Amino acid sequence: MTLRARLTMLTAAAVALAIIAAAAVAWLLVRSSMMDEVDEELLARSQQVDRIAAAARVPGGGSQPELQLVEMVQADPVGVQVIDANGSTYQVTFEPLTSALEGAQLPEPGPPGQPQLQTLRLSGESYRVLTHSAADGHSVLRLFQPLNTVEATLDSVAWSLTGTALAGIALAAVLGWMVSRTALRPVERLVSATEEVAATQDLSHRIDVEAGLKDEISRLGASVNQMLAALERARGEQRELVENASHELRTPLAVLRNDLGLLTKSEEDPQRGLSRQDRAELMQDLDAQLVALTEEVSGIITLAKGDQHDEPPQLTELSELISRAVQRSKRVNPLVAVEVHAEPCPAVVHPAALERAVANLVRNALQVSSPSSAVTVRLIQQEQEVAVVVEDRGPGLQEDEIPRLFTRFFRGSAARQRHGSGLGLAIVAQAAALHGGTAEAANRADGGARFTLRWPRR
Repeated sequence: MTLRARLTMLTAAAVALAIIAAAAVAWLLVRSSMMDEVDEELLARSQQVDRIAAAARVPGGGSQPELQLVEMVQADPVGVQVIDANGSTYQVTFEPLTSALEGAQLPEPGPPGQPQLQTLRLSGESYRVLTHSAADGHSVLRLFQPLNTVEATLDSVAWSLTGTALAGIALAAVLGWMVSRTALRPVERLVSATEEVAATQDLSHRIDVEAGLKDEISRLGASVNQMLAALERARGEQRELVENASHELRTPLAVLRNDLGLLTKSEEDPQRGLSRQDRAELMQDLDAQLVALTEEVSGIITLAKGDQHDEPPQLTELSELISRAVQRSKRVNPLVAVEVHAEPCPAVVHPAALERAVANLVRNALQVSSPSSAVTVRLIQQEQEVAVVVEDRGPGLQEDEIPRLFTRFFRGSAARQRHGSGLGLAIVAQAAALHGGTAEAANRADGGARFTLRWPRR
């Protein structure tokens, strides 16, 4: 069932319940009003109970009690029954009430001066019965008001209300369908746009959203546009990563292929054999290229994962983490001294991602440092944040290149002279974002570069 059909049904059902409730209340009010009118008439007649009872006690002759009762009720369609103190019954009734009263169980009278009103069903007809004791307490008066006119009127009102309710429900269904169609037209446009994106795979497509509207449909359209923009950026980054990775991997793979080809040919042709020194240099070059290729692939995998880390945050001693990162990076340039200034600082971090980022910063600093210089690593603790600062005494950074240093595969002019893929600082920026922080680069006043990785305390 479509959303439009469900909305139409819900609208019609809600209106139907409201109309049915209103019709039922109206019918009950009409019934109550008509019954109150009948009761008022019966109570007005009951005021003559003493006179009617006196007429019933007149001795026989020309003034028979039945005749006087006829005169009192006149032509009103009201049955009258009087029971005197001797148990004699005098009544003026009409068919079918006369036959219905024979053997009927009638209500007992209450105390004098307290009339009782009840609705009785006698021989298939409804009557409103008033039972009243005379003031002397010896005579009982019963008035029988037929309710056939009231019931006929109520039936007519019920049919009228039913017809009105049905017409109202039908009108509500039509209006509900029209309203749902109008209200869901933006949703249909949204569905068409998303289906077009799914069919064409064109993430640059956007949904038209009227400016200034703040309703849910407009917000949904804006959210879908934001989602498409994010997907488009992710696809672009993925394509860029694949293109750059293929370009960067091509060089070490080509070198490996050439070296392995040379080694294979030397084994196949003894006359072209390599000396022990050449073979050692060739094996050393193969090992270096394999290490470079491994680091390249590891960096690409790390960047490809983005924020999707399987490692949960853990309470980690940062001074120990920095020491491990320094130890794994010193082999890049063992002749350069690394000074570490880190007081004990427990913090909740992703330890593997953070250690990899610090190791990349230290490795970069060691690569640009001369054997006689030193690299300084500081752990700075503040109330709201923690920072790791790595400083070197190298040639420094080009000011126009600083904004692009943390971009994937970007290599500054000084870094192009040595081996590298341009992924190290991008991994640092990714680790900073993972911890809700930032990565910064700047030149030192007395020469060299300063890289800062900072993030808020948890």
